[in-house]
Amino acid sequence: MIKGWFPNLNSAVMAWAQDTRIFVVGKRQEDYKTYETYYEYKLKIFRVPSGQQLEMKKEGQRSWNNETIYTDNSVDINVDDIIYFEDVKSKRYRIMNKTDYTDFGFVKYEIMSDYG
Repeated sequence: MIKGWFPNLNSAVMAWAQDTRIFVVGKRQEDYKTYETYYEYKLKIFRVPSGQQLEMKKEGQRSWNNETIYTDNSVDINVDDIIYFEDVKSKRYRIMNKTDYTDFGFVKYEIMSDYG
């Protein structure tokens, strides 16, 4: 990551963000067993809905909704964690990709609907 010439964009990105409460389902493995841990966070999130990147498969499976969210550096959500937004608890999202821009004041997550 290039450092030194790019400004900290936390205030610019977070100016577009809204206070949101999310619930995170984290996983850890211990003694060949998977344990789930539930966390609740209140943070600022900037959500960017995107088009369908995964279209209907020929087998007839449904398409998946995906979004990009930007948060400040206050929370560490990992790839493969499940999150719920407070406003729509019935909709699960899985963290598919995390891009760490903490040197610039924010973190970018790519999330996808999870039908689990």
